Amino acid sequence: MLRMLSQRTPTPDVDRTDASREGVSTSREGASSANGTKKKLAFVIAHLGAGGAQRVAANAANALVERGFEVHVVVLYQRPEAYGVDPRVVIHSESPRQIAALDFDQDPADEQPAQVKPGGPTKPVGRVERLKASIMRSPRLYSFAIRVLGPVIAAYHLTRITLLLRRRIKEIEPDAVLSFLTQTNIATVLATRGLDTHTVISERNDPRLQRQRFRVEFLRRVCYRWADVVTANSKGALAPLEAFVPNHKLAFLPNPLSATPSSEAATFTAPTVITVGRLVEQKGIDVLLAAWAKVVAALPDWRLALVGDGPLTGELKERARTLGVADSIDWVGHVSDPFPFLRGAKFFVMTSRFEGTPNALLEAMVCGLPAVVSDASPGPCELIGSGDDAAGLIVPVEDASATADAIVRLAHDETLRRRLGLAARERARAHDADHAIDVWLKLLGCE
Repeated sequence: MLRMLSQRTPTPDVDRTDASREGVSTSREGASSANGTKKKLAFVIAHLGAGGAQRVAANAANALVERGFEVHVVVLYQRPEAYGVDPRVVIHSESPRQIAALDFDQDPADEQPAQVKPGGPTKPVGRVERLKASIMRSPRLYSFAIRVLGPVIAAYHLTRITLLLRRRIKEIEPDAVLSFLTQTNIATVLATRGLDTHTVISERNDPRLQRQRFRVEFLRRVCYRWADVVTANSKGALAPLEAFVPNHKLAFLPNPLSATPSSEAATFTAPTVITVGRLVEQKGIDVLLAAWAKVVAALPDWRLALVGDGPLTGELKERARTLGVADSIDWVGHVSDPFPFLRGAKFFVMTSRFEGTPNALLEAMVCGLPAVVSDASPGPCELIGSGDDAAGLIVPVEDASATADAIVRLAHDETLRRRLGLAARERARAHDADHAIDVWLKLLGCE
């Protein structure tokens, strides 16, 4: 059980200068089109449940309506909202019966929640779902279906969602459309072909390391060049896109932080190292647990807080028990507001196998936390930096020993933590909501 108390801090972590406020005022004046009506922006995303892209979409939508834009969010399938979305944002949700079988931009380990009637048993929704359930009961039939019918079914679903999305975008008539994540990007580019709207798509991870099905990778290479702008949330992630997207269409799109982060802080009863993220293979929590098993001997009074949940929760808890470190770990679960936990911790650790620009790391930096991160992808390394203004320590990916050494080093050196924490707060300013949204508006053609 997590042992902590809550207290209030008087001011938010992100400072806003007079210049940034003036920038907001100017942008609000520019939020109207020539005929005096509000400019319309449409976001397209798989869902608004837990996830980094979802948090970014919510933060950006909230910031844009605050500036006077009319913002619509089209979600491709239903999932409970994980983050607070301003009530002025118009959310369009397609029928779960129509597209429940789609797996757009889900982690392969995730399963879409079944649609359940109140008081009734869980049943597949729609003819396609029932057919899928019957096929999966026969291993031989399932293997045949994957090899032969998989591409056909995928093409059917892509056509269906593209037509649904095209109809919805025509109804909204936005000045610009922005989509998130690879498969949704493909559908959005196809849906907006020939429409008079500015289409921007956004990669949210490391294209070099994030595994995609062959057909998805093929369609990405064909369709991405048709977008008006192709963005990534780290500069290093743009490099692999140069192989199939004209260079003049590529742009860096920074993750905007919440404009009004909560001011609460958690007071842990022991010095605590924290990580925040989905408990999936990508996040490398198994590496962190192996590192923590090496740390506990040197830091018997310290604790590890894991904020997040996911399909590997049970497996990882069992792994912690096997390593003998279960008693020194707090499994917090998913929270919509991680800031109180971040403010209460001593420093942050991230052992991901690949990343884009992780919101969790950015939020830790805003709170003045130094970090230990793996070097698997450009995004986290760009945030941490190097030299005198570095905001943390970078360790080799999959290296539990190096991760343990870095954790122990930071735990023993308070002066180093303070120096890295000040640098972290400064480096995070580039992702302040006011600054980041100015970049978004430029790329959306809505300055």
